[in-house]
Parts: sequence; C-alpha cells; structure tokens
Amino acid sequence: MMAEEKYVCEDCKKSGLFSENHNDCEKLYIDTRLNAGVKRTSADCQCENIGHGWNVHMDYDKEVTDEDVQDLNDVAEEISTPNVEGAFRKIAYNDVKRIDKVADRLILKYNFVTAISTDTIYLYTGKIYENEKALAIIKEETEQNIYQCKSSDTKEVISKIKRKTYKDLADFDSDPNVLTLENGILSLDTLELTPHTPDNLSKILIPCEFSMPESDKIEDNLSDTLFWKYLKNSFTVKGKFLKEQFYTVLEVMASVFVKHQIDEKSIMNLGSGENGKSVMLDYLSALLGKNNISHIPLQVLSEDKFASAKLDGKLANIFADLEKNELRHTGIIKVISSGESIFSQNKGVSGFDLYPICKLIFSTNKFPKVFDQTQGFFRRWIIIKWLRNFENDPDRIDKLKEHLLDNEDEKNMVFSSLLIIAAKLNVNGKFTHDQDWKTIQKLWNENADPVNDFIENYVVDADGWKSKRETYQFYKQKMFDKGEIPLGMRQFSKAFSEYYEEGKSGSVRMWENIDFKEPKQEELESFHA
Repeated sequence: MMAEEKYVCEDCKKSGLFSENHNDCEKLYIDTRLNAGVKRTSADCQCENIGHGWNVHMDYDKEVTDEDVQDLNDVAEEISTPNVEGAFRKIAYNDVKRIDKVADRLILKYNFVTAISTDTIYLYTGKIYENEKALAIIKEETEQNIYQCKSSDTKEVISKIKRKTYKDLADFDSDPNVLTLENGILSLDTLELTPHTPDNLSKILIPCEFSMPESDKIEDNLSDTLFWKYLKNSFTVKGKFLKEQFYTVLEVMASVFVKHQIDEKSIMNLGSGENGKSVMLDYLSALLGKNNISHIPLQVLSEDKFASAKLDGKLANIFADLEKNELRHTGIIKVISSGESIFSQNKGVSGFDLYPICKLIFSTNKFPKVFDQTQGFFRRWIIIKWLRNFENDPDRIDKLKEHLLDNEDEKNMVFSSLLIIAAKLNVNGKFTHDQDWKTIQKLWNENADPVNDFIENYVVDADGWKSKRETYQFYKQKMFDKGEIPLGMRQFSKAFSEYYEEGKSGSVRMWENIDFKEPKQEELESFHA
C-alpha cells in the first residue's frame, strides 16, 4: 500500500532559497502552532524545515517542549540578523510577484524618483539625484535578482519603479534657500549646514565646501588671495580703481548660487584683448561644476526651439566670445531672464514646463546687432566693460588661470565669501549698481555698428570732401579714444560706402560731401565705462 503523500504548501514547493520562498509558511507555523503549543495537523504544510530562514531542522511529529523553543531562541540569538542586502536573494522566474519584489528592493536601495513630465528616473547618489546611470543600474540589478531573467522582466521593473516613484519636476530644487554642497546642505537664510538626506530633492551639487568666513566683509576675507589680486588688477586702469565694476563682478559671481533670477538681469562682459574676463568665467565655471552649466550662444538660445531644454537643472549658461551674428528674436531671452515658465522640449521627447533658474552670462568683443530696440530688452542687461589689457603689462601674472584653478583651499574660501553676497542678493533681489536702459541701448548699438555710430557722432553732410586715408585715420583715433579696436581700412571703407559716395581728385581717393565734427562730451556716470 502506497504511503499517503504529505501536503506541502505552494510557497515551500517553489524553487529558490529558504529565506526567499518559505517565509510565509514559517510565520504561519510559528504564530499558530509553535507559539501556541499546538501540534500540526495533516492540513498543515509538511515541509521538514521549521526554521526556514535559519535552516534549522526539527521533527514535526515530536511534541514541542519549552526546552525546544528555548533552544530555537538561543540559536537565533547567536546568529546576526541579516542586513537588507543580505536578505536579497534571487527570485524564481515563475514567482508572480517577482516584478513588485524587485522594484520594491531597488526603490529601497537607491531611493529612485521619477519626474512626471519627462518620465525620467533619478537615483539618489548620497548627495543629489542623477539620471545618467539609473536605467543601467536597474537593468543590472534586475538581472541579478530574478532567476532566468528575461528582457521583458527588466522593462516591467522599470515601468513599475516609475509608477511607484512619480514626483513633479517642479519639486526638484524648488527651495531657493537651499544649496547642496560637498559637505552638506546649506540654508542661504541662516548659512547653516545640515547632513545630506534623500528627502532633499536636488539635482544640483556644487563641488565646493562651505565654512563660515571670519568677516561679513569680503575684502577682509580675501584681500590676501591670488583671486583678489587678479580681480582688483583687472579693474585698475591707468592707476584708477573702478570700484563699481569690481563689486558688480563679485555680485554677478555670487548671483549664480541664488536659485531664482535677480531683478530679471542677464550679464554681458565686453572687452577685447587679454583683459581678464575669460579668467573670471573659467573660475566661476570651476566653482559651479561642469554639470551645473550649459554653454549655449545667445543667438542659438533665441532661435533653436530645443535649446531651452538644456537649461533644466543648470545654475548658469556661460558662453564666451559671442559671434556678431544678428539677434533677430529676443522673446525667449526676456522670459529666461525673468524666470517665467517656458515650454521646453528635447528633440523626439514630450515637452515640459521649465522654470529657469540659470543666469545668462556672455562675453564678447562686439555686440550682435539687435532688431529689438525696446526698453523690455535693454533693461534686462548689465554690461561690464573690461578695459585693461594685460599684454606686455608688468602686472600680468604668469599661468594665472592654472594657479587659481589648482588651489582648492582658496576656491572654497572664495566660494564661502561669495555666499555671503548671495545671501544678501537672495533677500534684496537686486544688484547694487544698475544701469539706465537708454545708456545700455546706446552702448550696445555703438559697439554693434561702430561705423554707423561714427557717422552719427563725428560726420556731417557738407559741400567739401575728405580723403579716404584722412577719414580712416580720424575714425581710428575716435575708436582708440573709446577704448575700442577699429575696423581695418578695407572693412571700414566698405561699410562707409553705404552712407557716402566715393570720388577721386587726381590720384587721391576721397569721400564726397562730408566734414568732420567734434561732439560735446557727455558725463555718463551710470554706465560701466
């Protein structure tokens, strides 16, 4: 006569390790039989492993005594409780809950968050949330967690993680008073640091460390640094210290660490030659970190409908040496400067509403011609003129940029002092030194089309004539007087010919019906001369 087949529950029949597949059965046995002092019946699971997770064997048919229970407890106390990762074992391919189990494990391990509008998964790195490695990690971990894993399992786990972790993109870096640094989370309100936590939804890590400066006056903290020497030299021209421009640069550098727009301003650094502006931009980029910067030209930002999406999560858009291409559309520039919502879209992906916090910072030798001549455009700019030329200058510092960038301690000192200024900008919402929009318009247009400006200010219609060489020498002197580089004679002549007729008297080539004039000098105290 055949022996009656023992009943074994479905959990215990599954393949895999005990710690994965026997837990439910074990808990039921301990709660309803062992702890109650009741013998099991034929309706109970007959699996021979009573302590499934601990691999403890016991005879089910033998009456359980108090001594047996104590022995079991003694064994449990001697074995350390497994940690979270230690409890993670391969899940059977036919486990109907395998997708949920893996998704829950990975969410617990990596603190995944998914942006609703972009459907992008971010993982917590211990300081911030990043998306570059999230999908790769999910695929790798799913393969390790599921026995005989299929590609469809990986796709389902990714989808499940997304559905369980959705957050609004606007929740990231939503508090303008909070900065995530290498050594903690800083409050701009109090300048106090707290430890990193996954509750801080931030995609922006500033690669600097903050320590409270000894003084709230930046000069007291930095006067002995190479950075201070370099910047002060850059704004000392012919023995005169241009204090207003100097402190405006410091405020501009500090403003990038404020996660909202300051007085709807963008920045244009103007100057030719070796004047220090590129050193400032490179130094600022190092303080910000390459992941927190975009590098989009002004004209591209205004014309390319996909360009604004690259500003997501950036503290600054820095572009040096703008081309002089015409700027035909300015609407997007004005919106970004004001921090208003923009519908942005990466190519081939659904669009999203972007609230830009990045500061637009450019440098150029010559402004692009702009069609928008309204107050709405020009009032949004601060123009900083870098007038000193360090070529053959005895105050020039050899390998200045390398020395500045290699000194990590000084960078942290400069960064900490700039945050004192940033905290004030965060509260005041304005730069200390502003410029009248008419002044900015005049300066922009003069620089964008110097020949037209020369004609308007220094040439009058007359019955006489001037030789081409004489006219060019007069123009060149006026450019030098203004601290600007003149066009070459051929370029100047081509542009000038659009306004006046050419003629010839014997062997002398000339411009007809013109004379020179000397305008009255105006005192423009409000612009950065």
